[in-house]
Amino acid sequence: MSFPSQPAFIYEGGWSDETRKHPASKWLENYTTKVIDTGLQGKSADGIGHTKDWTYQKSTGEVIEGNEKAWKALQETYAPFKEHLHDPKHVAIWETKDGWAMYGVASVYYKLQVPGEGGVKGPHGKEWDGVSPGAFYFDIVKAGGDKLQLRRTNIFNDPSAALVQMLKRGMLKPEQLMG
Repeated sequence: MSFPSQPAFIYEGGWSDETRKHPASKWLENYTTKVIDTGLQGKSADGIGHTKDWTYQKSTGEVIEGNEKAWKALQETYAPFKEHLHDPKHVAIWETKDGWAMYGVASVYYKLQVPGEGGVKGPHGKEWDGVSPGAFYFDIVKAGGDKLQLRRTNIFNDPSAALVQMLKRGMLKPEQLMG
């Protein structure tokens, strides 16, 4: 059976000199480590690398369109976490008509805003409250010269482990989940 195909950059592992050879992967590492994992609260949507029509799809399936609205929704997604870290596991990137599309899988380590029981060791031996596997889709576009921008982010994640911890720590009430 014949079917159309195209070249793709496929990598197993975390950020590395190898991933930095691909412009979209290099850009995403910078965005993840310097924007997302350093804490989103208090940051403005302006100038961080999104297109004006950036679209964010939550793990619930809800889609938020427009840079300002989508940024606020992303901040809400990460608000329960005092700290978090995306530890990439693998990525596939292919060229589109105006940039690249990318699927990636990462372990997302987190510390909740309220201390409590639990704990896992993450990269470099650091203690975290938990870890959740996450998959992500990104649409990264060329924005002139070497400049790249994020046009779409889709998150595929099961937040149930973090939600249970949040319930146990009093960060959520059962009624809020049923509401």
